Amino acid sequence: MRQAIRLSKRGFPAPNPRVGCVIVREGAVVGKGYHPYAGAPHAEAMALAQAGESARGADVFVTLEPCNHVGRTPPCADALIRAGVRSVAIALRDPNPRVEGGGTERLKEAGIEVSVGLCEDEAKAANWVFHEAMSRNRPVVVLKAAMGLDGRVALPSGQSQWITSAESRLAGHRLRAELGAVLVGRGTVATDDPSLTARIRGVVNPPVRIVLDPEARLQGSERVF
Repeated sequence: MRQAIRLSKRGFPAPNPRVGCVIVREGAVVGKGYHPYAGAPHAEAMALAQAGESARGADVFVTLEPCNHVGRTPPCADALIRAGVRSVAIALRDPNPRVEGGGTERLKEAGIEVSVGLCEDEAKAANWVFHEAMSRNRPVVVLKAAMGLDGRVALPSGQSQWITSAESRLAGHRLRAELGAVLVGRGTVATDDPSLTARIRGVVNPPVRIVLDPEARLQGSERVF
């Protein structure tokens, strides 16, 4: 299951959840996959395609309850049933009301052995944005700020300098990729001229960029536009 959780972190499928899947037969991994971006095949479908006929009678480890509804992709629960897998271990029950419990029940009705809760906390941590949004039924808002030891965000002259390290900046880009939108004020755009993109590999659907400029003072030639 931990391998499936690591796989899930490769994807940036907002607003969909991150999901990783590993299929094991007779002690050997025969298929693995993750959900790379919204609209792409789900983790289970990717793993089943890789496993082929080896999926029959195999054990599946998936970080989130397989979906049982039709969206942009077919239901993963049905795909697992058709593949003839023996068992499905699920780390985290899906908090989405459209799925919650439905995928698990469909698998059980098909005679597949199902367990829930393996590495649950780790899976929840990897999928915290989706889990918080669904379980609390409200948007997730994250405040991101950087300042020096003096508590300031720029030099006394107002000149902006790099404060964060390369690792911190990478973490910031990953955070942008996990969330659905990035919001800044006019002052940030006027001073720093940021592009507000998520500049990391694997991001297909970038976050929406929002600028608050109630008096329309910006020129429209800034990099964010």
